[in-house]
Formats: sequence, C-alpha cells, structure tokens
Amino acid sequence: MLFIVEDFDLGDLPARAADIAGHLTANGFTEAPHLRQTLALAEEVGEFVGAVRRHYGMARRSGSFEDVEAELADVVITAFVTAHTLGIDLPSAIGAKLDVVFTRGWRS
Repeated sequence: MLFIVEDFDLGDLPARAADIAGHLTANGFTEAPHLRQTLALAEEVGEFVGAVRRHYGMARRSGSFEDVEAELADVVITAFVTAHTLGIDLPSAIGAKLDVVFTRGWRS
C-alpha cells in the first residue's frame, strides 16, 4: 500500500506515528513491541551517524547531505513511533525537557 503525504506539518507526527505503529502490528510485528521500537530507534541513530561520517569524509566511502537529512528524518519518525509504543506523549515530554534545557547556563 502506498501512502502519499502532502502538506505535512510537524504537529502531524503523533498521529502519523500511531498509524505506523498500527501498520507494524497489522503486519505481524507484535513480539516485544517496546523492545523492538527501542532497538529500531538505536539502529536509526546509528544509520544517521554513519551518514554524517560518510558526508564529512570520515568513512571509507562518501555520502551525500541528502542521506544525512533522510537518516535524521528516520530518527525523528522512529522516535515518535517509539514514544507511541511506550505510551509517551512526546510533544509534552519535549516541552517539559525544553523548560529544563533553558534553565541551564550557557558558555560566554
């Protein structure tokens, strides 16, 4: 099944993540979903790191900046799917964390 995404907004991510999680379940990915998604997130972060290394000449082969962008997008999407699977309201958690981040000191 092909899905076309038009006029995407970041605010759509929780609903899109729920859709993806539903498709994973419908397609038989039902064993240990919390662990599966946590491992998937770690895997996507690793792919992002690899893309950055390739783009900046720190790997055996080169890579494009578009690969970096795509892998970072995978990290964000997978983070939202993982949050959905774990029952975390990620937009609220991000807001709460930003409140903490902006209370920290910054270098001059």
